[in-house]
Amino acid sequence: MKPLEEIQREFFAALQMPLRGTSRKSTELPPCSEGHSPEFLARAEELMKPGENLSSAERLELYHRQYWFRVLDSVADDFPVLRRMAGEETFWDLLEGYLQAFPSESYTLRHLGRAMAKFVAGCEELDPTRRRWFSAVAELEYAAMETFEAAGREPLPPERIASEVLELQPHVRLIEVPVPADLCYTWKTFEPYEEEATRVAVWRGAKGAHMQRLGPVEFVLLGRLKEGRSLEELFAEPVEPEPTPEEVQQWFADWQSRGWITARGSEVIELVPQDDDWSGVDKMGSQARAMED
Repeated sequence: MKPLEEIQREFFAALQMPLRGTSRKSTELPPCSEGHSPEFLARAEELMKPGENLSSAERLELYHRQYWFRVLDSVADDFPVLRRMAGEETFWDLLEGYLQAFPSESYTLRHLGRAMAKFVAGCEELDPTRRRWFSAVAELEYAAMETFEAAGREPLPPERIASEVLELQPHVRLIEVPVPADLCYTWKTFEPYEEEATRVAVWRGAKGAHMQRLGPVEFVLLGRLKEGRSLEELFAEPVEPEPTPEEVQQWFADWQSRGWITARGSEVIELVPQDDDWSGVDKMGSQARAMED
């Protein structure tokens, strides 16, 4: 008899096979008359005993469709701007292709969209313009989700800036994309715009995730701040163009008003969400537990 962990892995692999037939009718995926593959049917015979009213394949299909319904809804909820820009048909095609290329590897659904930007950037079904824009949108949207898993530290009072090793709040994400994808958040449909490298900060605020476009010099300085620098070290290396004192003063005022600046070793006041200890738990077991929530 096979070890339990091996059976779990085979079962989970079967759940991740493409969604086919009538199961698709309860999703936004385009119709597909093709039935389950011979591999799926064979796996069903191996893993499931037939019941009084259901065959082995029908029993496995119950779990199979619930897995797909869950992950499709989860990823769709995580990328509403990408969905609006791509349009319904293209978005659901992308989503199905993505979940086949990057299936779930964790008991939690929070990380399911981790590689969406990478997948979209290489999707040959999209023209180059849409690949650039849609992947950039996906990167910004996933960064917004990441901010809610990062810790928050005690903000640094202005009077201590000159005496501390400065750091950027852990929940602030610095993103550089090749197009001004932040504009898409205000568009109803995709409207290709003049392309230029765009730098954005995404962070967690009192009312959710926030996004702010940054200039190239400000972006460089924030990158140094993220590494941890004293005020003197922050400006030890030249930046081009050299900012004026007034610009630097305004940047620091903005950073502090948003709570971005903290000090090395400062107290954590918002913890990263801690999960149970899942070390040694098989992926299929993890998925099963998550679906019971």
